Amino acid sequence: MLKFTIGADISKDKINFALRFLNDYLLDKEIENTTSALNKFIKEVRSFVKSMAKEKKSEYSLEFIMEHTGIYGNLLIECLAGHKITMYVISGLEIKNSTGISRGKSDKIDAQRIADYGVRFADKLKPYSLCDKVLSELKGLNTKRSQLVKLKSQLTQANGDNKKFQSKDLLKKLSKIDEAVVKALIEAIDKIETEMLELVKSDETIYENYMIAQSVPGVGKLISIAFICTTNNFTKFESAKALGSYCGVVPFTKESGRYKGKDKISPIANKTLKKLLHLGAVASISGKNPFASYYQRKITDDKKNKMLALNNVRNKIVKTLFACIKNKTKYKPDYIFTFAA
Repeated sequence: MLKFTIGADISKDKINFALRFLNDYLLDKEIENTTSALNKFIKEVRSFVKSMAKEKKSEYSLEFIMEHTGIYGNLLIECLAGHKITMYVISGLEIKNSTGISRGKSDKIDAQRIADYGVRFADKLKPYSLCDKVLSELKGLNTKRSQLVKLKSQLTQANGDNKKFQSKDLLKKLSKIDEAVVKALIEAIDKIETEMLELVKSDETIYENYMIAQSVPGVGKLISIAFICTTNNFTKFESAKALGSYCGVVPFTKESGRYKGKDKISPIANKTLKKLLHLGAVASISGKNPFASYYQRKITDDKKNKMLALNNVRNKIVKTLFACIKNKTKYKPDYIFTFAA
């Protein structure tokens, strides 16, 4: 079996490709980031590797490796899915940390390094598959909502700062302008939330996980949708610890020789999910539920720092959420685990 690996360095207007076979680069090419150009290139590459495999009288495989670049990679992903070619979408930080000491940088070199990563870590890669239409639309709406919420927050925060440093007349004029904009943003956010809920209800599997997620203390509508979008409806992570690490709530040990430091959470995390989990944890400990009792026990009996105890609650929310989704069961405060007879 001849294995061909193509690294793709993606930008807004163009994509650099590097085709690697064994230890050689057979092709380095720059292509416009358009559907027609990408389809043409894929056909050319497939024809090239097919003819090479035919000469050697062997079967072949063709794989594309790319960094996760948001919407810039959508056209390439759709084209590869249309041609039914295996592809892998990897975090840019993961690829960067795997290269060791490197000097020099260009789009061509980056494409080669991405191809190198695909060859070196082939046994650890998980093929990427397209999300269905409902989940893709839900992700797009959730992203737009986050953008509008950020704009609204910036405008309202600015109003508070301006009171101290600007005259009353100017402040009155600016406030009148901002009021209209903020009102429009609130209406747009409400409309997006309504459309997201309709999308969730239109898909049976998404709606089931949505309802299960909300049964967990501290997990509301928006947190449920955020987790569904980020985890591809809870199919992206194989364990609660992996999901918790991604959210930045799992502490890791730091030891070296005789030095033994305190367990700390990593700054490498999905900051959006971490923030939502924090808000959910704060809401849960202010109510009457097992999570609130757990928090009080941590700070009173175990004498834990409040922020550390709060992170324990965030971690507990992730573990409980993952377990409920996996078992397709809503959260039960009085649940008692028993071994099978």
